[in-house]
Amino acid sequence: MKHIKTGTSRVDKIGLPPGTPVYLGKDRNQEIEIDIFQYNETDITRFEHVFPNDFKQFIDDKHITWINIDGIYDHAIVKYIGEQLNLHPLTQEDIMNTDHRPKVEYFEEYLHFTLKMLSFSAEKRCIISEQVSFVLGKNYVISFQEIPGDVFNPVRDRILNNKGRVRKRGADYLVYTLIDLVVDNYFIITDELQMEIEFLEKNILEGADKEELELILKLKKEMVFLRKSVIPVREAISGLEKSDSKLIEKSTKLFLRDVYDHTIHITESIENHREMLQSLLNIYLTGLSNKLNNVMKTLTVISTVFIPLTFIAGLYGMNFKDIPGGESPHGFVTASGIMLAVALVMIIILKRKKWF
Repeated sequence: MKHIKTGTSRVDKIGLPPGTPVYLGKDRNQEIEIDIFQYNETDITRFEHVFPNDFKQFIDDKHITWINIDGIYDHAIVKYIGEQLNLHPLTQEDIMNTDHRPKVEYFEEYLHFTLKMLSFSAEKRCIISEQVSFVLGKNYVISFQEIPGDVFNPVRDRILNNKGRVRKRGADYLVYTLIDLVVDNYFIITDELQMEIEFLEKNILEGADKEELELILKLKKEMVFLRKSVIPVREAISGLEKSDSKLIEKSTKLFLRDVYDHTIHITESIENHREMLQSLLNIYLTGLSNKLNNVMKTLTVISTVFIPLTFIAGLYGMNFKDIPGGESPHGFVTASGIMLAVALVMIIILKRKKWF
């Protein structure tokens, strides 16, 4: 099924009733892909390219069901899926709001967790963001993504090949593994930014130009965006760990605590990177100021040397008849010699004062 929808801005959403699902994001022209994993410890079935009919047929008490949906730009499809799975209208609205702050919300039959899946573009030197929403029910997980392509292939491999704990645990553990992969990917972002900062530092020490300044300012903006994306995730994971929801088992909360520790580590790295960028900006501005000071110093030295020469030239350039040596045939040579001697004396004086 192929749908063409135009992205809507936040301004266009003003005045609509609460719970109205409106896609806030870039224009999309792609097929909505739905894949389903249905598994337990002994068996597994994978359904690919599923049409959004009645999803309840895939959910039972004997299996864990993971429904992954790539494409949330069609509000009709999201609304249809939400109605099939009894998702609250506010949840449907939050799923399509790609500008939403990462958070966790609790409902009677499920909980909704949303966060940003990030990657770093080395070519554009910027962070690429995609919103991911998870709906956790008693024995099912639904993941909503903006576009195809994610970081979840390790989980798919573990499910298909029965590796690790995921096939032996409940749906809450599956949500943990998915969130953990997204958060772990933040480490890759911070490492890439660290490399960019080291590159900047080397160039600035060798002599920075306007391009380095533009890159510093650009990375500072990316760092602010990364901080805004990570800190709410830390708060949401902390909420999951401390929640009394029956959907989260006590054993899974121990793993969530580990993810929480990762978010703290990432936040500290972000703060360190921000400080480093501010230091590089200060170094750049200091270098620029030093260059200006050197130019002003050079101009001052030249002006100081030429001030007495200008006086001598002006004095003997006056249109008076009785100027000593004014009628001498050797007047020009004498005046030039005096000016040269004065210039040398000024240079020696300035040199002793260590002006240059």
